[in-house]
Amino acid sequence: MTQIQRKILMMSLIIILIMGAFWTAISYINQKSIYEYNNILERYLLLNNVSSTSQDSLAKLSQYISTPSSSHQQSYENMKNQLIESKEKLNLLENQSNGIALTDYIFMLDSQIEAMDLTIMLYDLDKRQNASDAYDEALQTSKFIDETTLLLFKKELTNQKQFYESMIDVTNHLRSLGLWILGIVFVISIAFSYWFSKGITRSIYLLIQGVKEVAAGNFDHPIKVTSNDEISFLAKTFDKMRENIKELVAEIKEKAKLEKEIKEYQLLLKESELKRLHNQINPHFLFNTLNTLSKKAYLEDAFETSDLISTVANLLRYNLKSVDENVTLRDELDLVKEYLTILKARFSTRISYHFDIQDECLDIQVPAFFLQPIVENAFKYGVEPYEEGGMIFIRVFKREQEIHVSVEDKGAGMSDEVIAQVLTDKPKDSIESKSTGIGLRNVVQRLRLFTNQHDVMEIQPAGEKGTVISIKFPA
Repeated sequence: MTQIQRKILMMSLIIILIMGAFWTAISYINQKSIYEYNNILERYLLLNNVSSTSQDSLAKLSQYISTPSSSHQQSYENMKNQLIESKEKLNLLENQSNGIALTDYIFMLDSQIEAMDLTIMLYDLDKRQNASDAYDEALQTSKFIDETTLLLFKKELTNQKQFYESMIDVTNHLRSLGLWILGIVFVISIAFSYWFSKGITRSIYLLIQGVKEVAAGNFDHPIKVTSNDEISFLAKTFDKMRENIKELVAEIKEKAKLEKEIKEYQLLLKESELKRLHNQINPHFLFNTLNTLSKKAYLEDAFETSDLISTVANLLRYNLKSVDENVTLRDELDLVKEYLTILKARFSTRISYHFDIQDECLDIQVPAFFLQPIVENAFKYGVEPYEEGGMIFIRVFKREQEIHVSVEDKGAGMSDEVIAQVLTDKPKDSIESKSTGIGLRNVVQRLRLFTNQHDVMEIQPAGEKGTVISIKFPA
């Protein structure tokens, strides 16, 4: 999000928060007013319901007395139960102004209910005169209830008058608050617009002046915009471009003086290419010469000499490959066999070797020249220093989802410090064992690049003396 967008969004957010707070206040007051109105209405309806239920219950009682039947009795009982339920709700109407009147009101309802029950009981005992007196008492109590209902209505109106007046005051205050908020939002909008437009126009003006100076060829006039927005970033970028153009002009002038030197460098490059081509021709010439000598020795019945020369030729031909090529594990093992054959011819019984290879592992792709330096290292430190010679073991096997290649010798072994230096990420020239231009350290780095894994080589002691170097490839 850009700085200009942040400023606009911040302004919009402030206005939204102010209007949201005002709307929340209005909604709260409106909701409170609705609640009070509903409460008042429920109180009026409850009083009216009590009064009407009191009269209806007397009517149902009169109907039952005049015409006794189970249906009339049931109607009377239902109406009396409604009167009892309404009476129980009257406690919710109690406040400081109507406490005494409401208590008397509830007592009168209890008296009416008792008088009506007494009327039914006397009527069932066939005491008609006493039943009539009890009914008249219930009727008189009902009239008192109607009068008390009107009195409670008046008290409710008196109490709610203050509420109505407070609501009118709140409405007037909200109107004034709305006008104030509208004015504040208007002032903030005008102030922000002025500040925002002034900052942008001044930055643009300074940027235009700088562009005019560059267009006129004056690269020494810096562009300084102090605002913290995208225009400031644009000005800094343009000023950087001005400095780059200035430096570029100076470089062009310098390059004009160096044209002769560049031509001389080009001639030197051509000579270097010719020398490199010559260096490539020499190994091929040597390889062809060795093949010729091998055939000549074969024709002269010097079979061992012929085989040895062929082995050297094959080794030289393999070395002509690029180090960046990928080969099969079979090719690498063939190279090692040729190398060990040459060593065997040189050192005779001082060196012996043994291969333990699973054929199913030979077709995987591996980096070229990874195995021969390891075997050479095993010979150099595990066989050559000892007068009695030594043995080199080369094993290839599959374990789970990995192909393992191990080279083991029975030499003096490697110290923990040397092992750490071989496997560390920092190169140590002192421990490099150079062979065909590649040492152990180089082999580790190439294997890590090839497998895209860090843990590709393990160096462990082999029994009481000797070393085992193991390499893992994904199957």
